[in-house]
Amino acid sequence: MAMGDVVSAHRLVEFINTRHCPDGDDVLADGRGAAWLADWLGAPGVRIGPEELAPLRELREGLRQLAAANNGEEPAADAVAAAAKIVDAVPLRMRLGDQEQDPGLVAVGPDIVEQSIAAVAHTYLAVRTDGVWSRIKSCAAADCRWAYLDISRNGSRRWCDMANCGNRAKNREWRRRSQL
Repeated sequence: MAMGDVVSAHRLVEFINTRHCPDGDDVLADGRGAAWLADWLGAPGVRIGPEELAPLRELREGLRQLAAANNGEEPAADAVAAAAKIVDAVPLRMRLGDQEQDPGLVAVGPDIVEQSIAAVAHTYLAVRTDGVWSRIKSCAAADCRWAYLDISRNGSRRWCDMANCGNRAKNREWRRRSQL
């Protein structure tokens, strides 16, 4: 993987992981959302409330489902469809780029949520185009679902962390087999 591929992939993983599934902690659902978004976009001074970030939360969950599909799971079609609907609703244009700006997708208007959706869409397309998307996965542990970039040689990693999620799953399987 090239360095640009990894940077975009980590950026998308960071977006998906704004919600910690086991305890429901959601950066985009409380007062931390504006600061997180300002940092992620590189746009200081973002002023936005959690209720306005609802489209980003839906987009995030659709991407989490697609990342789960990269780990061999069936994605929730309703979450993927809702995410697609969010992106479809934003008028986008392609910026060709020049010496001062990189090429990419940008929202037509100044709305910060639409700009954010455009940034996520741009990052997603970059990762898909670079061929790295299949390595962005959601942890196979049903009680985790943390997104991660699978950098294993053969791309077969199933858990976000072998020491925790992977170990628990293997122990459960061992107990199941030993009870037979």
